[in-house]
Amino acid sequence: MLSEAFSFLFAKCESKFRRFGYLHEAIAIDARYRRCRLAWSSHLENTRAEISSAILNVSQHKKVVILGAGAGYDIPLEDLERHFETIVLVDVVFLSSIRKKAKSSSQISLVEVDLTGLVSFFENVSSDFDLNDVQTQPPAGLLSGADLVISCNVLSQLPIAIQNWLINAGFDEDSLKLKRCCHKIILDHLRWLEGSDSAVLLITDLERRILSVKETTESEIRDNALFGLKFNKLDNSWIWDIAPSPEIDKEYHLKHLVGSVFLDRSGVFDVS
Repeated sequence: MLSEAFSFLFAKCESKFRRFGYLHEAIAIDARYRRCRLAWSSHLENTRAEISSAILNVSQHKKVVILGAGAGYDIPLEDLERHFETIVLVDVVFLSSIRKKAKSSSQISLVEVDLTGLVSFFENVSSDFDLNDVQTQPPAGLLSGADLVISCNVLSQLPIAIQNWLINAGFDEDSLKLKRCCHKIILDHLRWLEGSDSAVLLITDLERRILSVKETTESEIRDNALFGLKFNKLDNSWIWDIAPSPEIDKEYHLKHLVGSVFLDRSGVFDVS
């Protein structure tokens, strides 16, 4: 806990991202990785394998953009460095470990930005704002010139900080409008990826599963991680043991169903 507190105090992070909880979440995820490293290993290996496979599926290797790069645990940086001239890592917060890696490589650059464009918009939102009017504003030009864009385990997370902020601002947690807003944030990200002039690899949580330590898989509780959006076609899927007991609760394990989809330059996601 002490190391997490020091990380929060001294980490480089824009003030608005601190206020929305992004730094706190990044530090918490990093700490959970250290506690659950063994349980996470197969998920990290699967993610890295999907990225390595995508590298081989593109014909040009000048530039790759990784959205949701985080601490880089699930990214095969050495493989990317062997194949691409320019590697752009994108996230709202970068902790010291990934900053050191970027500093030591002339190929890697870090871009700290909100992929939805909603943080600045919602900073001064009032409780009577109509959520039907929400329009995401992805960073202009971020994907320009990329041969490969990778959305890496970030899709399900895009609405979370916004949702929490709106609830704290007075919006009803169970409001249908709020759920639709979160669903739209996710759908807008997919449409933005489809509109890029590049191949796209999407890796994302699809479903959360809560399983009692004492019971069988037939009794597990399942919850859609994408606010109701479903992929009708996946290239691969696997289970991420994100919080084995007693990480969150002594009586329950938390697992995520994760899926991947690779699109060529003219592809679209098959969702419903």
